[in-house]
Amino acid sequence: MIKTLAASLTLIMTLAACTTPVERTASGAIPAARVYIKSMTEQAAGLSPVTFTRAAGLLNNDMLELAINDVVLAQIAGGEHLSIWLKPGSYDFSIKRVNSLGSNAGPTTDKLTLPVAQGGRYELRINTELRGLNLQLVK
Repeated sequence: MIKTLAASLTLIMTLAACTTPVERTASGAIPAARVYIKSMTEQAAGLSPVTFTRAAGLLNNDMLELAINDVVLAQIAGGEHLSIWLKPGSYDFSIKRVNSLGSNAGPTTDKLTLPVAQGGRYELRINTELRGLNLQLVK
């Protein structure tokens, strides 16, 4: 019993040492180092804002990749947000876990197609639920 407990604690400490602390900003915005298409974060005439917000909490601790039209836009952690600016058109957004170690609850990806109109404002909410990842348009 004691050997099993010691082995378990050693394994937990080893896994904890392998994790890298997540860089955070005071505002809750995704740090620039985790935004891969920085040009999309710049406001310009004729573009519509799309804001992504990820809930904080116990189920939202894993890092997710946020993609636009199958190109990774950023990595988002729980409690963070990102605003991008897009031309009118239809865009496919997706989220997936960066790594799914220990995350067997439900699907590890979710997708949403968003038609962006001139002058529109859009907010997308990202949640990790017991049944999997959820990307939804906030009305």
